[in-house]
Amino acid sequence: MSEAESRAQLARLLGDETLRDANAARLAAASEAGFERFVDGLLDEAAASDDVSDRDSAIAFVESRLRAFEAVLPDDLRSRLLEALRTRIDAW
Repeated sequence: MSEAESRAQLARLLGDETLRDANAARLAAASEAGFERFVDGLLDEAAASDDVSDRDSAIAFVESRLRAFEAVLPDDLRSRLLEALRTRIDAW
């Protein structure tokens, strides 16, 4: 995914269209502020995906989605998001 597409996805997931033109620091700050909304949005996508049928496929789905944000979000934030997503998926 291109950097512009990644910013557009973040804007959609966080409900803030101004993020489409934001720099990396602003994207990270918005993702921190909207952490739970971000997690909820990715979980909603996983639940709606035809490719997700069990825990393992849900984890693979969210891991893939988070890799799409490598260019715009720091590694530590993506790691924390993944941990939160795994915890929530385990509770399904």
